[in-house]
Amino acid sequence: MKIDQRPGTPYPPSSASSRSTPSDRWQWPQTSATAARMNPQGLARALEIAEAGGSDSLLVLRSGRIVLEQYWHDRSADDLQQTYSGTKSLFSLLVGRAISKGYLDDLDHPIRDLIPELPVAFTQLTFRNIMAMESGVANSPEIEAMGQTGQTQFDIAISREVTRPPFQYYHYNNAPYRLLFTALERASDRSLEALTIEEVFEPLDFNGAYWVRLYAVDEAASGNDAERFTGYQSIRMTPSDFAKSSQIIIDDGLWQGRRYLPAAYTRALVAAPSPEANPSFGLFHHLNAGDHYHDFAWPDRIERKLVPGAPDDTFLMFGSGGQVTVGIPSRQLVIVRTGPNHGSIYEADNYIARLIRQVADAAA
Repeated sequence: MKIDQRPGTPYPPSSASSRSTPSDRWQWPQTSATAARMNPQGLARALEIAEAGGSDSLLVLRSGRIVLEQYWHDRSADDLQQTYSGTKSLFSLLVGRAISKGYLDDLDHPIRDLIPELPVAFTQLTFRNIMAMESGVANSPEIEAMGQTGQTQFDIAISREVTRPPFQYYHYNNAPYRLLFTALERASDRSLEALTIEEVFEPLDFNGAYWVRLYAVDEAASGNDAERFTGYQSIRMTPSDFAKSSQIIIDDGLWQGRRYLPAAYTRALVAAPSPEANPSFGLFHHLNAGDHYHDFAWPDRIERKLVPGAPDDTFLMFGSGGQVTVGIPSRQLVIVRTGPNHGSIYEADNYIARLIRQVADAAA
């Protein structure tokens, strides 16, 4: 069994001639380090950290303006990057838009209300406790690896056991996250791709972004049995589009001066709903707020801040290999880093934490 990743529906379509050249598209305004009141030497050091960490891109924005933009390994501003779990930051905006449109009641909307065929034990699942990684659904490294078996994401999710009450135990868990794909499709009567285009890509003026579709391919079979769609991996997007979710959160739900999401909603994304379970995770965002955090595969308690030395209001979403979007509201900073690397934000003195700290210090 082989798992294929294939492009989904892009936005805008490649035939959209009105946006066929970079000059036709909305772009972040730019400014100098001096005008942004940032230390040029500090930013130069951040570049060194990013390059040494195998980065493909590094973007630093202050007050909604690009101060630093660098690409490596023949990448450019228009290249689409696989963001892996970094997609969850954009997905949190999609949930907020679904609430604003009336597709969902609120973050506490029960998932089983939308997917009644779920096991009765899943009655306790809501958007809020799934996005907090505190749904009570069991997880393990073996469960996280089941996507390689060819089962659909939905079947993997509904086969899990509920072992704890919600908001009492934190364990990073992708299986219930992917249940939210189906829940949003049922609530909105749209495919996940169509809903994302309508509520995220189009209003935020994305450039070529798309969901990556997953297919299980049986090379020994033929006809209809040869392959099947199993779900979605993540969104491929430009680094400059990746920055937008963090900027919207910093700006209390505004985008280019217009209300995109309620301020109360974006603030909830970067506040721990249950500090007793984990003070360092909000709703699909890691937080630097607590004095400890929990690891990924096994949720061991780690007795240090997630990003030592960075401001307490730092938030971020981390995708496999180091696809990171970061916001620091107190310093009006957004940082995006993409590219391959085997490091992790969970490790002591990791390069991502050093990069965030360096940029934050340059803006102090």
